[in-house]
Amino acid sequence: MEQGKIAITHAGESLAEAILEKLTESGLTSDSVVILGDESKVGVKLAFGGSYLAVEDQYEFDYSACSLVLLTQRDDKISQNLETQSALVLSHVHGDGQGLIYAATNNAELDISYTQQNIQLVSAEMACLLGVLPALNAHSAISTINTTFLRSVESKGKAGVDELAGQTVELLNGRDITPDVYPLQIAFNIIPAMAIPAFNDDLARLLGDDNIECAHQIIDVPVFHGLGASVQLSFQSKVDLIQCEKILKELDNVVYKKTTSSPITDCNQSFSCTISGLEQTDNKTNRIQFWLVADPLRYGLTTNYVNAVDILLKSFL
Repeated sequence: MEQGKIAITHAGESLAEAILEKLTESGLTSDSVVILGDESKVGVKLAFGGSYLAVEDQYEFDYSACSLVLLTQRDDKISQNLETQSALVLSHVHGDGQGLIYAATNNAELDISYTQQNIQLVSAEMACLLGVLPALNAHSAISTINTTFLRSVESKGKAGVDELAGQTVELLNGRDITPDVYPLQIAFNIIPAMAIPAFNDDLARLLGDDNIECAHQIIDVPVFHGLGASVQLSFQSKVDLIQCEKILKELDNVVYKKTTSSPITDCNQSFSCTISGLEQTDNKTNRIQFWLVADPLRYGLTTNYVNAVDILLKSFL
C-alpha cells in the first residue's frame, strides 16, 4: 500500500489528544498526520511535533488520501464511510472479529493478516492488565484471574465527565436530575456495569493459555478520571511473593509502591501504571493479590494505539 496520511478521529476528546501527544515520539511529521473532529471542533489548532494541526471535519473529510485511520470512538457514520476506502482502520471499539490486538512494545509481533482492513485493539481495561500479567505468568503459570474494575466517568468520554459534573452541582443545590449517559444517577453513587463481551476468553488467549480461568466485574464510580483494579491471581504452583515484587518493579512503565495509591495521586495524565497492596491471600502460597491504578486512556489505550501504529508503519504501510 502506498504510504498515505494517518488520520485521528474525534479530536478534542481525551483519547485522541493523548494519542496525538504520544505519536510525536514516533518521528511522524505534521504533514503526515490529519486530525479530525465534529463540526464544533473544526479549525481548532492542536500542537504536534513543533508545529500545529488544524482540526478538519471528520464527516466531510476525503479518507481516500489516508493509509491508516485511528477511529478512537464508536461512530457508525465514519465506519460506513471507511468501508468503501482502502485505508487500514485501527480502533478499540470497531473491528472485524479476527481477534483483538495488544502491542506490548513497538517491536511486538502482531497477528494481523495482510488482507485485514479493520484491526481491533483490546479495551482499556484489558490493556492495563496486559501491561503486567504476562511477566507474572512467565514466572509461574497462572491458573485463575479475578478482577474488579472501578471505572471512572472518563470511560464515557466528555459526555460522562459532563454528566457527573452537572449532576453534582444540581444535587448539591437540591435540584432533581435526569440521567442520560448512565442508566442511574452517577453522582454520589456506584453503578454495576455489564461485563465486556468475550473479555475472559480473550484475556486467557492473549496470555497464551486458553485454560486460564478468568472472571471480571466492572463498577462505574463517581470519579472524573482514572481506573482502579483489584486483581486476584492463583498460580498452578507455589509463588515467591518477594520474587513477584521484584518482577513488578522491573517492568517498563510500572511503578511499584508499598504505600497506598490512587488514580488521581499516582497516575493522573500518566503513561505508567502504579501497583500497590501486593500480598498473598489467606497465607495461600499459590495466590497473590494487588491493587492497580492507571490513566486508562494513556497507559492502556494510547500506548497500545501508538505501538500498533509503529508496527504497522514498519511492516504493513
